[in-house]
Amino acid sequence: MNNLPWAQQADSRGDVRWRTFAIGLAALLATCLVVVGLAWKREHDRASTQERVALAHGLALHAADLRDAAPGTARILGLAAVKIHSDPQTRAGLIDTLVADRGEELTPDASGEVALSGDGRIALTDSGDGVGDEVSVWDLTTWLDPKIVEKPDRVTALKGNRKGVETMALSFDGRTALTGDGATIVWDLTNLARPIRMATLAGEGNGGGRALALSRDGRTAVIGNSAGDMAVWNLTDRSRPARLSVTRAHASSVRDLGLSADGGVAVTADNDGTVTVWDLADPSRPVKSADLARSAATTAISADGRVVLVGNARRVETWNLDDRSSPARTAVFEVPLGDMHDMVLTADGKTALLAGPSDSGSLWDLSDPSKPTRLAALKGYGREIGSVVLGADGGIVLAAGPGGVSVWDLRNLAEVVADPERAACRGHTNAQLSKADWARYTGGADWSDYAVEGMDVLVVCSMNPDLS
Repeated sequence: MNNLPWAQQADSRGDVRWRTFAIGLAALLATCLVVVGLAWKREHDRASTQERVALAHGLALHAADLRDAAPGTARILGLAAVKIHSDPQTRAGLIDTLVADRGEELTPDASGEVALSGDGRIALTDSGDGVGDEVSVWDLTTWLDPKIVEKPDRVTALKGNRKGVETMALSFDGRTALTGDGATIVWDLTNLARPIRMATLAGEGNGGGRALALSRDGRTAVIGNSAGDMAVWNLTDRSRPARLSVTRAHASSVRDLGLSADGGVAVTADNDGTVTVWDLADPSRPVKSADLARSAATTAISADGRVVLVGNARRVETWNLDDRSSPARTAVFEVPLGDMHDMVLTADGKTALLAGPSDSGSLWDLSDPSKPTRLAALKGYGREIGSVVLGADGGIVLAAGPGGVSVWDLRNLAEVVADPERAACRGHTNAQLSKADWARYTGGADWSDYAVEGMDVLVVCSMNPDLS
């Protein structure tokens, strides 16, 4: 029995209640402080992340501006951007910068068309105005060797198209060339220094050759002309070509033409944008298989004849021709180039190069036909790109236009895309950014957040990747 007076018992119960209240209040205050602290930390981290993202994107933009004028600085700034915050934008910017560093001018002379052998060793360029009668022949062997500083001029020139050269084609082995306008000339390039004019293929109908294509072995030629006709020739004996057929392919001029490696499938595009697939299993009787599009600017076909690209200024469509009578469209992707001047596929159909106005060449990965993925852009090429061509495996690129022709060595592109940071640091592990340049390009961002204490230079390849 509790013998304490009633008043003392009441005071005791009051003390317990007060202590309980005080403890509860303290716990509530502590919880509030924790919540506020966590909220502050989240907000601080969010603001810090936003600052890093803004800083990284700003550096990436500076890198893009400097690609042509100062490629070394562009590489350092692009790498710093990825180190600070790696996202699709900064990675794509660094990849484009690294790709730009792999291109060099072949000739400043304008060229409207280019052609390339399968191994990327032999190239053809024309005068670019459709009037000049010369096609330059280049041996790119030394151009693709970075150890050779002095690059040779063209080997020789092909002359004979009196009305000017509008189009041309080169066989996979680089030994047979076609140059065309009103008539198409067949050339033997076995000896590059002394090309031999083998024969002339007369223009078909009332229009000269506007588009040319050769099979891989150089024995089948397909010519599209301004009257809409498609002619198939047998060049097994290049000194005595045999015309196998002439087919009315379109109601308007044939502006583009592609041929599979075996010469069994052709794709033509006319001035009205119609793209048509042709079965040339019997080259003496071409059979129209299907129409793919009605508003195309250009088209391309893979060597195996299974993949076709159809493109215009707004989008590109990929088609599968396993069933030529019923082609299947596998994907559509947006390519805001402003215009579509040319496109080309690698032999396996897994890489595409699209070309448009100035600074608008782009490479795409088509390994998954339903999900095309952008690989890189030919940034830094500040001229209009009118014509592009790829080596068989996509390792060598020629890009041509009114401002000249450039050759790109992209044989390690897969490594660059997979790990642009490693590619940027290869051979440049001591690449540095001074404190003054940091302030210049970052707008005064806190140097101490990224540099080693006491250092006046930032070794970009050693930046802490955990910052991103």
